[in-house]
Amino acid sequence: MKNLLAKFNPPKTVSEDFIFSVHEILGDNRSMINPKLATNIQRFAKQKLNTKDLYASEKLSANKILLADYEYWRNYIDNSNNPFYTAVRLAVAGNIIDYGAHSVNGDIKEQIKDLINTPFAIDKSKEFKKAIDKAERILYLGDNAGEVFFDRLLLETIRHPKVTFVTRGAPVINDVTIEDAKQVGIDNICEIIDNGFDAPSTLLEFCSDEFKLAYNSADLIISKGQGNFEGLMNEKHPNTFFLLMAKCEPMAEMLGCSMNDLIVTQLN
Repeated sequence: MKNLLAKFNPPKTVSEDFIFSVHEILGDNRSMINPKLATNIQRFAKQKLNTKDLYASEKLSANKILLADYEYWRNYIDNSNNPFYTAVRLAVAGNIIDYGAHSVNGDIKEQIKDLINTPFAIDKSKEFKKAIDKAERILYLGDNAGEVFFDRLLLETIRHPKVTFVTRGAPVINDVTIEDAKQVGIDNICEIIDNGFDAPSTLLEFCSDEFKLAYNSADLIISKGQGNFEGLMNEKHPNTFFLLMAKCEPMAEMLGCSMNDLIVTQLN
């Protein structure tokens, strides 16, 4: 939150009230699940700082930076020994682009390149490939702007005829919106819908009827990022694969891995 105050530089009285109120929200909602708590804080921040999109410039910048290197990454995948596996690795590595978890520092491209050769701590990519090949309808749950560029590369590599890509219902942190997804060309590959809610996650009870219909109709869910994992890990969809980086110790402990590990997993 200090970074937001430095960015928007509100009057001192607003800053002090903002910090006090955020601590109050945290103290009063200790039992609330993290994605819902983050939603409440983000809504409060947008109200206090008088903006609809706290990270609009960062999202635009991340998308532009990565789009400029499209040919580099497309060739990197296509010329690899296993294009599918390489595209999955890039899609998971792209999960580092997260201003909410403070995981972005400096050159995005260099950070991705450093992660490409990091082995998956949990690797169910073979099972993932089989599930894609069998699926008739795929629902792909996006996570962050910038990262969505690598989702595009994976979707291009998969070349599945019936994929629906899902964004957040409104701006929250640097999570992907329909506008962000269109900026990197996802709309040229598949249908895009939003989930009807502004959590940095997928919380089914709050999502739109349109999204719930798509979710229940899909025979494969591809869920990107820790936020979506937190929202869906206790749901009962029979075929969900999670592609993420473990960004906090409690989540890493629950998954049986270390913080910042890269993961492709399926919960049964």
